[in-house]
Amino acid sequence: MTIEILVCTLDEGISEVADLLLPPLPEVKYLVAWQQTHDHQPPLPASWKQRGDLRVLTHTGSGLSRNRNFALKHAEGDWLVIADDDNRYTPQYLQHLRHAIGLHPDAAALQLQAADYAGQPLRNYPPHAYEYSQRPRGAYVASCELALRRNAMLPAFDTRFGLGTYLGCGEEEVFIHQLATSGQSVWYEPQLLVMTDAATTGIRFSQLPAVQRGKGGVLCMMHGPWSATLRCLKYAFTQPRLRVATRFTSLWQMFKGIAYVLTHHPLP
Repeated sequence: MTIEILVCTLDEGISEVADLLLPPLPEVKYLVAWQQTHDHQPPLPASWKQRGDLRVLTHTGSGLSRNRNFALKHAEGDWLVIADDDNRYTPQYLQHLRHAIGLHPDAAALQLQAADYAGQPLRNYPPHAYEYSQRPRGAYVASCELALRRNAMLPAFDTRFGLGTYLGCGEEEVFIHQLATSGQSVWYEPQLLVMTDAATTGIRFSQLPAVQRGKGGVLCMMHGPWSATLRCLKYAFTQPRLRVATRFTSLWQMFKGIAYVLTHHPLP
């Protein structure tokens, strides 16, 4: 059973990928999806040519979800780990994934845990396993926590969502929601899979309008526009970390996210 780590990177981000790669391991491969927006790109390390476990594929365009769809299209492994160039792995973490696969071999997707670079979990994860439809209140998914079974009926990532788009986050939430509502199983296991930057996009809600729009768009996709509207109102006026002025501006951006989902189709 092969695990393939799908590393999505943009332009100069390719320089970060060398720190992600582990020494060659049995049944572990890497696909680097290198999205390029200009002609002046850094050279690839010469040592990469000697690695039979590594492929680097380039394409043009923008948007993280489009890059992830490109990576999924060209993937070859049995299980696919969704990765960004700032992610870091250890052999032990990949063994955690193999253990989770052994517990749920027919799952379409698995969610594990992410830690900061010091090895501390990014948030208070539930301590027990669960299937997505039975997830605890407040539980959510980050892309770096995900592994996908390649021969499952996987949807595409919605290209309206994610870094580099108008709806600047939430592509993984929409992806897993669509996967689960198609009747396929998604399991969470309380084991570490990856270390990453603790300042993930989703926690910058109060700072980034694109993230605020993304939240409104995600709620619309998962609950419909009217329920999403009520949920946005509740979120804007119950979050203790939001300042008074931010409550109104973030609410307006969330409403714009709902409107965007209703008026724009995903890009190819």
